[in-house]
Amino acid sequence: MSALDNKVAIVTGASAGIGRATARLFAKEGASVVVAARRASELDTLVDAIKEEGGQALAVAGDVGDEYFAKKLVDETLARFGQLDVAFNNAGILGAMGPVPEMSLADWDQVITTNLTSAFLAAKYQLPAMRSAGGGSLIFTSTFVGHTAGMPGMAAYASSKAGLVGLTQVLACEYGSHNIRVNALLPGGTDTAAAREFANTPKR
Repeated sequence: MSALDNKVAIVTGASAGIGRATARLFAKEGASVVVAARRASELDTLVDAIKEEGGQALAVAGDVGDEYFAKKLVDETLARFGQLDVAFNNAGILGAMGPVPEMSLADWDQVITTNLTSAFLAAKYQLPAMRSAGGGSLIFTSTFVGHTAGMPGMAAYASSKAGLVGLTQVLACEYGSHNIRVNALLPGGTDTAAAREFANTPKR
């Protein structure tokens, strides 16, 4: 028996990179997976791949920074699979990079909304569903950037990801007694499209 047999998992940012790989792994381990991202066509190919490997998956396309979508994602998960046990809130962006005096408020807000506000919205709707299921695992993708190291030009990204660590600590305290584990992953360098967007010069 696999660790995720009879479990239902949401994975956001599932169209590529860490999220896509995680969704496939969860499915291989027995979970029914609900995959979310903005790019519907990429989600459809992921669902097809999971089904070809014998798994169950549902695609829900939308913007994680939109409260309506955060609620819809949980509602569709419960309507299709009846419960929510795991949520891997992985969606995120690097956003515009550069010195703070040259950064627009719109660029700052976009990164904070996509990387941090989306986590708040996810937790707002995912936690009650997990409590109804008797417990669960809520996971966020943070990073070492802004936590153990600073990198030039990444103020918005670092701030949003450091904020995730604080959010995780508070939610872990609030929901541990409800049998819900809350964790943040802090990956190092990972060969993804987003990482290559940053590491786009020989020096980087």
